[in-house]
Amino acid sequence: MDQQEPSTHGSTFPTDVYRSIDPRGFYDKILKQQLRPDGRKLRAFRTVAVSDLLEDYKGAAELSDEDGIVISSVRVTVGDTHVNCAITATPQFVDVEMAESYSPEPLIDVEVELPKQVQSYIYDANGHSANLNFTVATILATVLNSDDILPSEQLIFVENTNETTSECKDDICSYLSWRNFRWKLDINLICEEYDGNLLDLSVMATTYALRKAMLPVILLEYNEAMGVYEMRILDRETLEQTQNPQVSCYINKKHKNTQQANKWIKDNKKAIEKQIETQLMEENMASQLIKHMGNWHYLGRHLKLLAVPFTVTFLRYNQDTFLVDPTAEEERLGTNVSVYCLKRADGSSQTQILNMTCCNGITTEIYQSLRQMAIDIIDCISTNDI
Repeated sequence: MDQQEPSTHGSTFPTDVYRSIDPRGFYDKILKQQLRPDGRKLRAFRTVAVSDLLEDYKGAAELSDEDGIVISSVRVTVGDTHVNCAITATPQFVDVEMAESYSPEPLIDVEVELPKQVQSYIYDANGHSANLNFTVATILATVLNSDDILPSEQLIFVENTNETTSECKDDICSYLSWRNFRWKLDINLICEEYDGNLLDLSVMATTYALRKAMLPVILLEYNEAMGVYEMRILDRETLEQTQNPQVSCYINKKHKNTQQANKWIKDNKKAIEKQIETQLMEENMASQLIKHMGNWHYLGRHLKLLAVPFTVTFLRYNQDTFLVDPTAEEERLGTNVSVYCLKRADGSSQTQILNMTCCNGITTEIYQSLRQMAIDIIDCISTNDI
């Protein structure tokens, strides 16, 4: 059922006209009823809808050392704001030894894209904060590369190998360690439609995408003609075919018989074990790996997250009134201030104020009040199905 717009009580103009020519006066009347034009209370967050865009994808996983592979893609909708987040994992070898003082390239890059019509709307609403998308991308990249959320060692084969007590003695493990194999994650956010609150939706979409992501397990195959190892990803179809000796297998567009495919998988046994942190028995490796895959179409492992980030944005309408999750219309009538919250697995939270639009007069007392509201709102956002 559609929500009825609260009465303006006394306007001599039709509501739409009054709202257009005197938005401040219109909101003054509406907010006296402790409601907003969309029917929400002042401290209510709009309904969050999350779609997993890879949920029904059944295609084979192909790997390119230039393009990588999309390991997660979600769409978050809040009101009329729609944000897509895709995470691409690209394999890299780091062959050059750097000095100890050298700062390595971050393993996670974040980009927030705004179509022209969206960028114009944000500029009109936020004025000097027209570069809000770059600010949001910088914040996300900083927190994700800090190891507080996603420990970087899980993206680097050498460090991943050192976590175990057994030595990595086979040729493939030695090669991956020697070449310093690592994954580079590129997080691309696109705001397709905008109705306020870019920061919260961008952070939320990133969190949901990270929770859904499945990092591929890398296997190597020696190319005798070229004299080099080539990276491969093991898909479900190949594993299922290895269990049937009468069926030929296609592995990354290469025709193989079942015996050759089984040998290739066994040659990579130690490397697979290191990456999925599971001991495998040679006699039924294919069955074990199919079980490990779950519903995914390639062999992989979920990212380990020590915590998940959220933000809650408040619009300061006047000295005493703060509106949670502002719409684009509301953003024109005040200044935003946000609370960043790092929610850990044990339920504890770490918070920090984010005053990206220079909202004045945020005292310690006001921050503590906003902080508690933010934690309560985040606790209400279900993450069980992410």
